[in-house]
Amino acid sequence: MFHFKKILSPFLLPVPLCLEILLLGLLLLWFTRRQQTGKVVITAGVLLSCLFSFGPVPDYFLADLEYRYNPLLQGRVDGARWIVVLGDGFFCDTGLPPGNQVPPTGIFRLIEGVRLLRENPHARLIFTGHEVAPIMAGVAKVMGVADNEIVIEPTPRDTEEEAKAVSLLVGGDRFILVTSAAHMPRAMALFEKEGLRPTPAPAEYLVRKSQCPLPHAAIPSPEGFRTSTTAVYEHLGLAWLKLRGRI
Repeated sequence: MFHFKKILSPFLLPVPLCLEILLLGLLLLWFTRRQQTGKVVITAGVLLSCLFSFGPVPDYFLADLEYRYNPLLQGRVDGARWIVVLGDGFFCDTGLPPGNQVPPTGIFRLIEGVRLLRENPHARLIFTGHEVAPIMAGVAKVMGVADNEIVIEPTPRDTEEEAKAVSLLVGGDRFILVTSAAHMPRAMALFEKEGLRPTPAPAEYLVRKSQCPLPHAAIPSPEGFRTSTTAVYEHLGLAWLKLRGRI
């Protein structure tokens, strides 16, 4: 089931989905007599591309996820013994410095985890994620975190496995959960399913509630595609978990 999700989901993300629709339209135009259908399919692909890249539309759907939990601006949490930082993949190139092997999403999570550690000096950092956990721990050490402040859990391959692994590590202890703001609803649902009650600390907000709209906000852009990709991915993840009865 895990592999099925990983194989299917990339084809449903905005850029591949739009290309699939456009390619289907071209095939209909070039290799069939269904010219009118081909034109309709290509038009749908173009309109969908505009919709996904038009800032206000993906912002609306992503904000629903990112602002379900408030940022932990006052980072002191009484009794917190652990700060769990969820992994987010890595770039496998040992010829690069450690910080360049962690994607931007992981860096945002890492910075937030280290910040919270400074405000909760009696806590310890737990880095989770298949293979990425040791790399993130290495970056944390470069940032001045001591070895005895770090626990590495490198086996989980997805958020569901991370929740199970963390439940074994922390038991009934109070802890802070750090992940991307958009990913936080899915992570909290899975952690609560394990009987855990973490304090959420969202990091990496793609949608910022600016007081004055930027002039280019109404122009389709790569940032719009990135935002819509994150929104679709997380909504698909939540739907998949509900379909399987996991949350």
